[in-house]
Amino acid sequence: MTAIPARRRRRMIAAMVTSGLSVVALPGGLFLGTNSLLHASGGNSIDSRGTVDIPSSVVELLAIVNSRNEVASLALLAVTPEGKGGTIVSIPVGSMADVAKTEQPRRIADSYVTGGLQALKTDVENLMNITVDFADDITATEFATVLAGVGTQPVVLQQPVTDTGIDGLPIVVLESGSSTATPELLATGLASSQTGTPESARLPQVRALWNSIARAGVATPAAEVGGTTSSISPLDVSVFTSTASFVNALLTGEIDVWQFSSTLFTDAVRNPNKADLYGLDGGEVLMVMASVVPSALTVTTANVAVMIDIPFASASVAKEVVTRLAYLGANVVLIRQSPDLATERTTVYYNDSIAKTEAEAYPTLLGPLEFTESKDVISGVNLRIVLGNDFVAFLGQGSSTSTSTTSTTEPK
Repeated sequence: MTAIPARRRRRMIAAMVTSGLSVVALPGGLFLGTNSLLHASGGNSIDSRGTVDIPSSVVELLAIVNSRNEVASLALLAVTPEGKGGTIVSIPVGSMADVAKTEQPRRIADSYVTGGLQALKTDVENLMNITVDFADDITATEFATVLAGVGTQPVVLQQPVTDTGIDGLPIVVLESGSSTATPELLATGLASSQTGTPESARLPQVRALWNSIARAGVATPAAEVGGTTSSISPLDVSVFTSTASFVNALLTGEIDVWQFSSTLFTDAVRNPNKADLYGLDGGEVLMVMASVVPSALTVTTANVAVMIDIPFASASVAKEVVTRLAYLGANVVLIRQSPDLATERTTVYYNDSIAKTEAEAYPTLLGPLEFTESKDVISGVNLRIVLGNDFVAFLGQGSSTSTSTTSTTEPK
């Protein structure tokens, strides 16, 4: 990891300026979900130290290259701690790399052309603020073999999927509309990119193809959803040494798909070469990474590490809270969606007075907070924040309301 923390904070400032509220579903692959982290009987239960450990997930960076050896599609394949199912996170290949002010702006895909897979991996890790377990670049033919277990799947495309042939002319790989696609067609579609076509026009088709692959995942049995006695054994990372191992693990469970939103840069400062260059929303990136691959996140400052429980099925609320906490200097390390009804007041659980002191500045951007001393100790986490209705109301008032704090002690 080489990215500078100050650059990350600048991205969060920009995200705060441009963010807005809308009702959008949270990433379906939210890590652990509900309350299984604190109420379990398996590998994530409290150990002899009285500490809860966050189970590890595994994540692959997958670059699908076209016939011209360019990155056509880029994704993170995140497998759940149980090793069954997970999330496919689609990343625009034209995303602007996290470069210093003295460096020329460039697309992350450009690093693959100049420095190969290792350079691309470094760029993605810096941009996402994570460390991946495995990286791979793969052709359409190779990926089709990996997708053999997916079978033929329905696909709905807003526009046709096109590529550029060896003669420089466009080739239609998949027609628009509703159809079915074999593993070969799905792989070829993800490895296709027509020269001169803006990526913004391709992204809806890329997501549709990933959605078709995700349909092949096995639905999670109802008995395993929302339980409080689930047992999560440590994941054997050593077996994840190929794209096939990641895809096979995804297919044994439910698969979610998330594609990052992006904005084309048209100004001369950020895009002096008029490239097909896009900016990601720093708040959205942090929200998704802290949801689906928290064990891969890299802590960038010595400030407190925060875990967030969100009882609202709204990505905008989740993005707002992580953006504001990052702006305040906190390290957001884990997000969970809770099925419980929201309480009125947002509660901050702490077992460290130093962390509590730092959090006492949070009401300026989070609204009224109630501080509760807790006996629970979560490895790598200093504070656990459970959002309440007050936070949503605070957002609705434009964050201009007066704030207050109260303190209690968690019942034994």
